[in-house]
Amino acid sequence: MKKGVLCALIMVLWAGLCFAQEKSIIDVIAKRIEFHGELEAGYKLDSIKFRGDSDRKESSRFDLITAGFSIEAKVNDWITVSAVPLFEIDDFFIDEAHVTIGPTDRVPFYISAGIHYYPFGRREEYTHFPDDPFVNLPITLYYGELQDPGIILGFSKELTEGHSFTIEGYLYKPWVYACGSYDSIKRTKHADSFGFDIHYNVEKKDISFEIGASWTSNIMDSSGIKSFFDGQDGVYVDSKIDAIAVYMSGEYKAFYFTAEYMLTCDPIKHERLLEPDGSSAIPQLWIFEIGAALDSYFDLPLPIEVMFRYAGSVEAEHIYEIPKNRWAMGVNIGVYKYTTWSLAYAYNDYDPDYESVKCEGHADSRHLFFTQIAVEF
Repeated sequence: MKKGVLCALIMVLWAGLCFAQEKSIIDVIAKRIEFHGELEAGYKLDSIKFRGDSDRKESSRFDLITAGFSIEAKVNDWITVSAVPLFEIDDFFIDEAHVTIGPTDRVPFYISAGIHYYPFGRREEYTHFPDDPFVNLPITLYYGELQDPGIILGFSKELTEGHSFTIEGYLYKPWVYACGSYDSIKRTKHADSFGFDIHYNVEKKDISFEIGASWTSNIMDSSGIKSFFDGQDGVYVDSKIDAIAVYMSGEYKAFYFTAEYMLTCDPIKHERLLEPDGSSAIPQLWIFEIGAALDSYFDLPLPIEVMFRYAGSVEAEHIYEIPKNRWAMGVNIGVYKYTTWSLAYAYNDYDPDYESVKCEGHADSRHLFFTQIAVEF
């Protein structure tokens, strides 16, 4: 399916280039196509305390976290083609690939078809910490990330100068399907998962603000569920489960804050996803983060940003490997142009009713240090 989507995008791009026969292909590429790259390498050090043990279990790891390359081509004034091949830890895949029609200055509507990340909450957009998949940060990314082939319909309008309103709806074919009871024979594979996101933004000279909300009909299709079932070819569940997310962020000069809350609306009844006591989980989680660019207030030789973050959850450890509480602090240092060095420390504590997902036994607390070099161009 993903190969077919990518081939269709290439055909659309080639058709657009053919319209510019009067110009050289180099001129067309320089004018219409943008390339972006990202390379992230990191190191983590873990120290986990298990209940009943006097010693802590320690581990460490180096990894090439992310290597990505994005291509965005403007076929004409109202059609854009995008593709993002990505290597992440041990996997190479097409992260995104879609064709977008609109919006234009006169028409505020747009439609995008292909492989998307669907608008549910803000996830990695709401953290200045390194977006690091092998330390599960941010926790909202693992819970709320929805990615599959489908379409997005949107409307974005500037109401007054600096004030805008956006609403997006989406429909896609999920990796996790609803099929009735566990022993049901009729298993459907239709594009029957959908949702919407709505947000209001303010952009002024020194101030920016955003507030919004999202709803999805099938949170069982998130990256966390896919990881739990380790890439099986479709997982059939008792029913699709709704989820909601609300979020808010603000920035004043060099200071910023972000806040987000996500909630599963109904119990998760899959037999492999039950709570340790046999009940059905209703996960919910939240984050709050603040930070500031110190070089805006002090005369420093390099750009330095500091961040503080609190994240919490209820009934999310067994499925998503999300701790009950996480406190984190970090710093981003702009060592060179396009190059950022990040260091962060996080302390986790766990619900005493749960076993650690990463390690055997009942975890009590976890100290986590990680650092990352990111190059973007």
